[in-house]
Amino acid sequence: MKIARYTPAFQFGRTTDLGPWLRHPLAGFPAMAQLLEDFLPAVAVSSNPAADLYEDTDHYYARFEIPGIKKEAVKIELHDRVLQVSAERQVKAGATESMRTISRALALPDTVQEAGISAKLEDGILTVTLPKQESRKPKVIAVS
Repeated sequence: MKIARYTPAFQFGRTTDLGPWLRHPLAGFPAMAQLLEDFLPAVAVSSNPAADLYEDTDHYYARFEIPGIKKEAVKIELHDRVLQVSAERQVKAGATESMRTISRALALPDTVQEAGISAKLEDGILTVTLPKQESRKPKVIAVS
């Protein structure tokens, strides 16, 4: 069986000419590039940090990316099976300073044991460990 080769309708004659522009689209506009560099640090702080959720047999884990935030600025609350993580960060944009608040709320399953929840902040990654209730853990039954 022969496989047909796809040929796009439009091909650039020399794609190497576009390489620098694709890597730095504002290189030809230094004033615009400087304006964006001055403006982007204030915008770069997301109000919703990225989060990963996973589990093993004994725990659920919630990991949040909060780079540049000290552990004293992090606030973690659990209310009605909703885990709320929030933090304040001071952002400098040129000569001005402002406070940005980031927050993320996650609905938790009813199998979380509230008494054993712990949190650890290391290298900009906040890991919240949520233990499962004993009655909800899978039980291994041996075959005789």
